[in-house]
Amino acid sequence: LLAAIGKPREAQRVAAAHIGFNVIGVVLWIPFVDLLVSVVETVGGGVQREIANAHTIFNVANALVFLPFVNQFASLITRLLPDRPDAAAIQPRYIDESLIDTPVLALAKARMEMLRMAARVQGMLSSVLDAILDGDLEEMDRIEEMDDEVDALHGVVLDFLGKVSKQELSDASSAELVDLLEATNALEAVGDIIETNLLELGRSRIEAGVAVNEDTRSMIEAYHRDIVIAFELALVAVTQKDEASARSVAQMKKPINTEEALLRQRFADRLVKDEPNRVATYRFEVDVITQLKRVYYFTRRIARVAIPESEQAKLGSD
Repeated sequence: LLAAIGKPREAQRVAAAHIGFNVIGVVLWIPFVDLLVSVVETVGGGVQREIANAHTIFNVANALVFLPFVNQFASLITRLLPDRPDAAAIQPRYIDESLIDTPVLALAKARMEMLRMAARVQGMLSSVLDAILDGDLEEMDRIEEMDDEVDALHGVVLDFLGKVSKQELSDASSAELVDLLEATNALEAVGDIIETNLLELGRSRIEAGVAVNEDTRSMIEAYHRDIVIAFELALVAVTQKDEASARSVAQMKKPINTEEALLRQRFADRLVKDEPNRVATYRFEVDVITQLKRVYYFTRRIARVAIPESEQAKLGSD
């Protein structure tokens, strides 16, 4: 029972069933204790053997008694230990339906909720490269769970913004609502790239036995760091409406493209060398930087909401 404390509900049910089985069994055996003692003494074999025989008879007899009532017993345990409310399911913290009739306040709350979503995407992005290169399956699972939270918050924010959009909005509020919708969708897209593409690449790398050498890893890590920096700047831009940060994201386009070209050239050069598993390694490395480049694309879309609308198309274009 102590071992089940803090464990999943299924483990607690197993412990409860075990205790229930033994307690009920003892109660049922009370009238037959003398008979049990007589049987084990007749069989003999010494004290240790008699204890073992008594234990075996006790369990076998109890199992036979319980067998016709297994379903009822399982139902009882489930009623005693029902499923917990989904504590892991993230709940909105700032969304307030009572503010829908006040669009300015409602949009401010939506932006705050979007920031919670962004923080989780940032955590996923920061952690994913080491996880897929090191083959850390536990960390990959954790990142995947974070994406579930991102998806949940995405749905909450979109639903709330949809309700706000039905109100009478000023031009400024209408523009802000559109920006929030675009930034929220871009954040969700980044989360999906990480969860659907990068994590899948990490698992496939393990199956294929692909190993990235230290020099190449260092170059990919540097590229990844620049993508993370751009993403962090984009979050500053969208949450603080910081035009300078948004422009910094745009200005990173050329160096990021240069880094990508150098990486692709390095991968191609290694492909012609006689190295083990080189084709699978080439595909993995190219796919990783391709997905990171897609993250940067959506990062620019997040950042561009902080600059004047007349310039947004330029910042969000390839």
